[in-house]
Amino acid sequence: MRTLRALALVLFPVWLGAQSAAESPATGRPLAQFAAERVAVTPVQFWRADSAGWSLTADGAKLRADVDSAIAREFRERGMGSRWAFAGDVVRSARRNPTLRSDPTALGAGRWRTVPPAADEPMPPLLGDNLRAISALGDARYAMIPVELRGYGGLATLRVVIVDTRRRVAVWFADLAVEAASPSAVAELFAKRIADLVVDP
Repeated sequence: MRTLRALALVLFPVWLGAQSAAESPATGRPLAQFAAERVAVTPVQFWRADSAGWSLTADGAKLRADVDSAIAREFRERGMGSRWAFAGDVVRSARRNPTLRSDPTALGAGRWRTVPPAADEPMPPLLGDNLRAISALGDARYAMIPVELRGYGGLATLRVVIVDTRRRVAVWFADLAVEAASPSAVAELFAKRIADLVVDP
């Protein structure tokens, strides 16, 4: 297992499984291997406001939705719309499938809000079941879960986890941070930051 940890709370990407040299974070696009995979991106699961700054007045539900939309838009602009399914796609597919009882906005990832996944740690059963059902809608083996968006005064952070839905284990996670003067800036900044991990602008 290799890990890459950056300073200053900007990006903490951690590989939880084995990598080949071609998949090394040292290439500059640590998630480049997923550009050729089918990946389902779930809606942002949680929002937490700090006790100071713009986060106190932010509409958490709207901010989460804005981040979901911005991620989809950024990836599609970079040509990733044919293989990846995004939060809106996942929600619409779930609503159209009468046998699917999973709620894409409440998957059961609460444990990862405070404790990030460990290497080869099985996912919570509820989360595993929900993700397996959702990923099957688009034949996506992997799911990217923006677990928690959080405001810290002038800083916003987002914990992102990628899971293998077949093996039911997490394979990567990162804590991302951006400086934002207002909620309106947060969505676009995170969308670009996440897309930069996967594919060139």
